[in-house]
Amino acid sequence: MDRCESTLALMDFEQVEQDDYSSGYESTTSDSESSTPTQKSQYATLVPTSYNRDPVKIKEKMSYRNTQALTAQLKVISSIPELCDVTFEVGPENVKVHGVKAILGTRSRVLLKLTKKGKKKKTTVKSDKVLIVVRKYEPEDFKRIIQFIHSGSVDINSSCVVGLLCGASQFGLDDLEKACLDFVNHSVESGTISKIIATAKRYSHHKTGQRLLEKIFSNTQQHVEL
Repeated sequence: MDRCESTLALMDFEQVEQDDYSSGYESTTSDSESSTPTQKSQYATLVPTSYNRDPVKIKEKMSYRNTQALTAQLKVISSIPELCDVTFEVGPENVKVHGVKAILGTRSRVLLKLTKKGKKKKTTVKSDKVLIVVRKYEPEDFKRIIQFIHSGSVDINSSCVVGLLCGASQFGLDDLEKACLDFVNHSVESGTISKIIATAKRYSHHKTGQRLLEKIFSNTQQHVEL
């Protein structure tokens, strides 16, 4: 057998056997017959002890999240039609609001059904883009709804809260619905509910908007439980 040189730290063969470590080498019959015990121990000590152990399980780990950057990037998606495969035409002026079917369908079963039933856009090139007409929402409010669906983030104020509430109720966005109701109740407690009443009237054709108005007007103690 050729002699090899190694810079690995060596340890006595007796100590290796005492710790129940093996050499890590499998000798053939000819090697066993031609090698002396001294030679065996020399070759055995060339094997690092780590080779004879089970793989070390590293328990330490680091979890990194940058959800703020992800949210900001997802907000941009609906403003880039080339990245979207669903187009909503909102209001009497058919204002275009764009979205991604995979995200819309994952976040809302109602929107999943709508995208399946939506009309395929007629183009000279075969396309999977879907067109959906929306009449019951104001364009800016609907943009905010789609923005929330994509990014999970939206700014709520007195002028849009009713539109967001109606969208949350219709599309099954429970977390957005709760946030809107919290905002309404806060407005009642702070005495600024009159700002919401004006916008709620614009959504009186929507069941949720009508219900909200009834709750507000039926409460004489200036406290609304929704």
